[in-house]
Amino acid sequence: MTHNHFQLKGISFGRLMKSPIIIGTFFLTFSGLITKLIGFFYRIFLSRIFQEEGLGIIGLVSPVMVLAHSVCSAGIQNAITRFVAASKGSRKGEGFGYLFVGILLSVTLSLLMAWLVFTNANYIAIHVIGEIRCVPLLRISALSFPLATVHCCINGYFYGKKRAAVPAASMLIEQLTRVFSVYLLYQITLKLGANVSISFVCIGMLAGEFASAIFSCIFLVFTPSDSQQIKISSNMWGNIIALAFPISLNRVCISIISTVETLQIPRQLINSGLALSDALSVYGVFSGMAFPLIMFPSALTTAVSSLLLPSVSEAQILGNNRRIKKLICITTAFCFALGVGCMLFFLVFADILGTYLFASPIAASQIRALSFVCPFLYMSGALCSILHGLGKTAITFVFNLSSILLRLVFVFIAIPVLGFSGYLYGIIVSQIFFDLLIILALRKYIIYN
Repeated sequence: MTHNHFQLKGISFGRLMKSPIIIGTFFLTFSGLITKLIGFFYRIFLSRIFQEEGLGIIGLVSPVMVLAHSVCSAGIQNAITRFVAASKGSRKGEGFGYLFVGILLSVTLSLLMAWLVFTNANYIAIHVIGEIRCVPLLRISALSFPLATVHCCINGYFYGKKRAAVPAASMLIEQLTRVFSVYLLYQITLKLGANVSISFVCIGMLAGEFASAIFSCIFLVFTPSDSQQIKISSNMWGNIIALAFPISLNRVCISIISTVETLQIPRQLINSGLALSDALSVYGVFSGMAFPLIMFPSALTTAVSSLLLPSVSEAQILGNNRRIKKLICITTAFCFALGVGCMLFFLVFADILGTYLFASPIAASQIRALSFVCPFLYMSGALCSILHGLGKTAITFVFNLSSILLRLVFVFIAIPVLGFSGYLYGIIVSQIFFDLLIILALRKYIIYN
């Protein structure tokens, strides 16, 4: 009896190790950790080249990139993942059809967005961002939009197939190409005796997107798939738009508010008594040093989140509420525990990390303050993926919007009075509020018996 019991346990463990979500999480986690490790040293490298003010200028362009991604590919990628995951059995050939339709929609939107940003770069830099030095950064970034959308759509297809090794590899290739390109440009500039330009960062990003898009396309072409059973129907367009639109609307609205937030932080810091260069430096420390460091452990939670969506979608289609409850409870507990451990680590070693890595006492104080958001920040990604997997994209939009509006209140009210600390308080309060809203929305599955 003991032998049989052991054998059953062995079979259970073997099945667990063959589970797509376990294997996929391993690949995404490994790639994510390597990518973030490379990016971590890359950030240190950039902080030594461009200093704090230069990082602040680069940070002002990032909302435009996020907005473009939100319009062109964020919702479509999630839609592709969901429909590919559901394309099984007699519907097996629909997966590639959804990918094809999604790419056409996404690339069309990205070409339009790239043209708008490229041709209006001067207006955006001067009248919206308020920093003329952002013009070349905007134009170079615009060229990467179509490449990024192709990459995202193909990743969505492989996530739906639970073959996370391809997105994991493309993510690693993108980061390696980006860092190598910037380092190469830096070395060439030094040899020529010319000035190092912050445009190098955007050129590196463009090179990274190109490399990852090419890799994804090649892998898609040469990987055995359902290409012999491709099914493309007219209702696919409507299905993708119907599911992608709320997600994209969510991301676009949040991106617009985030843009207002990003642009207002330096202005409100000036209202608190800082000079423009000091305000950009403080924001540069946050966007280029402290926050990326806090987000470093999220490679693990991001991997889990990416694979939760198709798993939850399958469970919902099968009516398996017990499995949904398991996924919610296990992932929430894991992400929260990871966050608590990281919070203690950053809290204790904030001074060492800020001073030794970035040579910035400002970074040390920001890392210490941001450590308290770790448990809630790491948990939110997994909770959002579960809601998206259940098809509850509209309610996720309302929750995200409420959270970011709360944070924006702190930007306008707390920063002029408390300085940058007021913004850090806003991040913590809004993140806790956001997680509580999602947990309330999932209470049906959490208490399922």
